Amino acid sequence: MIKSHILKAITRRALALGFVATLVGGPALAQTVADVAAYSGPDRMEKLVAAAKKEGKLTLYTATPVDDVNQVISAFTAKYGIAVTLWRSSSEDVLRRSVAEIKAGRHDVDVIETNGPELEALHRENILQAVNSPVIPEIFPGAVPAHKEWIGSRLNIITASYNTDAVKPADVPKIWNDLLDPKWNGKIGIESEAYDWLATVIQSFPSKEEGLAFFKKLATTNHPSLHKGHPQLANMTASGEKPLTMQVYLYRVLQLEKEGAPVKALTIGPSIARINGLGIARTTSHPNAAILYQQFTLTEAQKILASRCFTPTNTKEVPFPAGMEVKVIEPTGMLDELTAWRQTFEKTFQ
Repeated sequence: MIKSHILKAITRRALALGFVATLVGGPALAQTVADVAAYSGPDRMEKLVAAAKKEGKLTLYTATPVDDVNQVISAFTAKYGIAVTLWRSSSEDVLRRSVAEIKAGRHDVDVIETNGPELEALHRENILQAVNSPVIPEIFPGAVPAHKEWIGSRLNIITASYNTDAVKPADVPKIWNDLLDPKWNGKIGIESEAYDWLATVIQSFPSKEEGLAFFKKLATTNHPSLHKGHPQLANMTASGEKPLTMQVYLYRVLQLEKEGAPVKALTIGPSIARINGLGIARTTSHPNAAILYQQFTLTEAQKILASRCFTPTNTKEVPFPAGMEVKVIEPTGMLDELTAWRQTFEKTFQ
């Protein structure tokens, strides 16, 4: 048995040798994700990049369309030489897979990118790691929760859209009641799970009761059809399958318009925005690469997102559009009330 004073001496020597090795660039004790996330020294980026390059890879689960997220991934890999394994699905599937895998002890995912309510659900499942990012003061107000376990990277502005070949300029709706005209019977498309949109847009009516009464009348008068997926809804407008759609992402309408499709965005009532952001899994095997990817998305990649017609949250990198007023869906409150609003939505439109 080793005597205690000898053991202490060996321990002190081992610690000293480890410290010296660190100073001269030798191996050091492995960092936890909490260590990396909390570090805020002046050499933060230098340390982050060096360690991330040693890790060499990361896995990203995202709800962002593949063509768009690949633009960010390509720029990130070109700059840092770090490979990114991508899995893309709906925001609901990203949430389900992340929770199921991590709870089962499978720790593949490093970065989770999805909508605010789903990110807030991941926070409540104790899956995300708070990150002390220096970029937070530059982010759009309301896009960073107090716990800092995820940070909003863009605003998904939800708007209406119409097909310019199918809808004459004089017939373009200007106010809510214009949608009650019988000429729109069977011609309006609605996203089938726009619960948070309904909850938020109704706040623009004089009362909740009046708002619900309007949409119930719209449903019984002109029978809007339900379709899964905001991007898909925009594609249906562009093709003319639905002359008018109610809840499409502005970025997709602008992309289609740039491609020459006969589609335009239409604002009726307030512009509603859903926050989309990134969180780091507490169980990440590549903490430095994961946090570096988050940092890159929130800084340099903001201009890439803008070029893809998204609305970035870093107002220093990309100034917020002048004159644009949006009502942001509050993730925490929406998550708490989701079941009630789902029932309200289904009762109203189905």
